[in-house]
Amino acid sequence: MNAATMHVAKPFSTWMRAVLLSAAFALLAVAASAARAETFPSRPVTIIVPFGPGNAYDQMVRFLAEKLRESTGQPFVVEARQGALGSVAAASVARAAPDGYTIFFGANSTHAANVHLFRKLQYDPVADFAPITTVATIPQVLIVSPALPVKNVAELVALARSQPGKFNYGSSSATGRVASESFRRVAGIDAVHVPYKTSVQAVTDLNSGQLQFMVADAGFGITQAKGDKVKALAITSANRAEAAPDLPTMAESGLPGYEFTAWLAIFAPAKTPAAVVGRLAELINAAIRDPGMKEYLARLYASPFPGDPESLRQLVQRDTVRWGEMIKDAGIEPE
Repeated sequence: MNAATMHVAKPFSTWMRAVLLSAAFALLAVAASAARAETFPSRPVTIIVPFGPGNAYDQMVRFLAEKLRESTGQPFVVEARQGALGSVAAASVARAAPDGYTIFFGANSTHAANVHLFRKLQYDPVADFAPITTVATIPQVLIVSPALPVKNVAELVALARSQPGKFNYGSSSATGRVASESFRRVAGIDAVHVPYKTSVQAVTDLNSGQLQFMVADAGFGITQAKGDKVKALAITSANRAEAAPDLPTMAESGLPGYEFTAWLAIFAPAKTPAAVVGRLAELINAAIRDPGMKEYLARLYASPFPGDPESLRQLVQRDTVRWGEMIKDAGIEPE
């Protein structure tokens, strides 16, 4: 009996020791991760962006990077990787080391729309990323070639309808593509889509008359209009922008219910330690709430949109469904 009892007790004791050791190692790992997060970053951080130079998103992330450098003493290096509506950049971050030193400046395009625009995406917007925080929201603007004899949306629609199949419209992001295609369908325009890697390339063709219209981020589009490279006809937000009070909304221009607002956010590769993700969220939100950042965003027609990992995770989940519905309604087939 005693021997049998001892025989049973021995493996039980071994199991308990294994459990305790495992728990101890786990606690040590958590403590080590927390300690690393306290000193994070201890070297330069690279922010990969899927947008071309010159647009509002690019300007925004560079200003944010400078604010983060000021608060941490470490460089935050902005690196652009364009192509496939942001998929090239997103896929590269998905494969990066999950240590917080390579992060992604994404948007509703890369993390909600692209999954509906490509039959085979190079990354999984959910499984391959750790959400950090939202950064800002920004409306879009309908811009046209200065060669077109139009002064408003109604005149553009009338002219395009009189020349079916003769107009070209461009896009350089998923947001721009969906917004432009939705406008074309709602307005009853027969036009040809032309994809671009960057908004700058599209504006060059708008200015020369090879392209007739497109929907671009408000910061970039309105700036180009002020430089007389294009004409801005309407903004896609629900209300007029304070910085451009004379620019009507699309609803005011005869398209009730037409509204597109993009959001920008920061992501890390999946399996990045939670403590590091939390530290990054803390640093980024402090920068977003800085009065200087708010003032800078206003000049880009954008608004601060602070958040946290969980709120961003929920936003991606909700908007993946919402953008899927908008893409379906726009009649866009996945490539």
